[in-house]
Amino acid sequence: MSSEMISRAWDKLVNGMVLFACALIAADCLLIVVDVTLRNFGRQPPAYTVALTEYSLLYLTMAAAPWLVRERAWIVVEVIYRRTSPTARGRLDKLIFGLCTLVSVIVAILAGILAVEGALRGEVEIRSLDMPRWALFTPVTLGFSMMAVEFTRCLIRGDSMSQAEADQAF
Repeated sequence: MSSEMISRAWDKLVNGMVLFACALIAADCLLIVVDVTLRNFGRQPPAYTVALTEYSLLYLTMAAAPWLVRERAWIVVEVIYRRTSPTARGRLDKLIFGLCTLVSVIVAILAGILAVEGALRGEVEIRSLDMPRWALFTPVTLGFSMMAVEFTRCLIRGDSMSQAEADQAF
C-alpha cells in the first residue's frame, strides 16, 4: 500500500468521523426537541434523554477533534505570534506541534488503560442509562490518538500554527 493510498484512507476516516459527529448533533437536537415537547404537553419524556445527550457530547467531541486539528480550528494568540521572527516562529511551530502530539499520546494512553481496566473489571456507569465504563474511555482513546496523528502530520509537513500564514502558503 502506498503512502498516498494510506493518506487518502486516513482522510476518509477523519471525514467520516466528522460526519458521524454532525449526525450526533442532529440526533441530540431532535432528542431535546422531543423531550421539551413531551414536557410541554404534560407527558413524561424518556428518563434517559439527559444521559444519552451527555454521552453523545463526549462521542461527538472526540469524533470531530481530529478534523478540527486538520482544519486548523484552534486559537493562536496572533499578537504574540506575529511579534516573533520567522525563524523563531518556525521553531515555535515545531515546539507547539511536538507538545500537542506528546500530550495527545499521553491522554490516549491513559484513556486506553482506563478503557481496558473498565472492560476487564466489567465496570458499568449506572445512571438512567447504564453504560459500560470502557465505552466512555474508548472515544477519548480514539480521538486523542487520531489528534496525535494529525499533529504529527502538521509537524512533518512543517505547517504553521497561524491560519494567516497557512493561507499565504497556498
